[in-house]
Amino acid sequence: MRVYLVRHGIAAPGGTELDEHRPLTDDGRRLFRLSAAIWAEQGGSPTRWIVSPLVRAVQTCEIGLAAFGLDGPVEVTTALAPDARVSAAAQLVDDRYGETLALVGHLPLIGALAAFLLGLRSVPAPLQPGAILALDLPEGEGAPRLAWHLVPGEPPKLLVPPA
Repeated sequence: MRVYLVRHGIAAPGGTELDEHRPLTDDGRRLFRLSAAIWAEQGGSPTRWIVSPLVRAVQTCEIGLAAFGLDGPVEVTTALAPDARVSAAAQLVDDRYGETLALVGHLPLIGALAAFLLGLRSVPAPLQPGAILALDLPEGEGAPRLAWHLVPGEPPKLLVPPA
């Protein structure tokens, strides 16, 4: 099973508006469009998209969908909000086991979820705004692994499993 964990793109700084209303910046949109295009070239289109209800995450998800030539469906859930519990986010994966998932959310949750799913104590890679992690979770025996990590503006770092 493949799970893509996506941190939202660069968002407008906090200010007078509520945190949940902060949109992506123009740069955030541009950089995530580039990353999403590379992501789509890697293949393995997600069959289910699940996103935090915060504006910047929804906008990031929309850009991802467009890169794959999709327009939905999208499931919006507070289980991917910044202050959500890792157990709630992990339950999303358990409930949809066998599907190819794209989960779009925020730090610290996305990093903590990656560590949890991989059986690690901490995030396996720095998660800058717009970063994408591709995780392979075995359906039988075997250990979960980080397949690749995409940092906005860089080619994906493909990780070869140990021999």
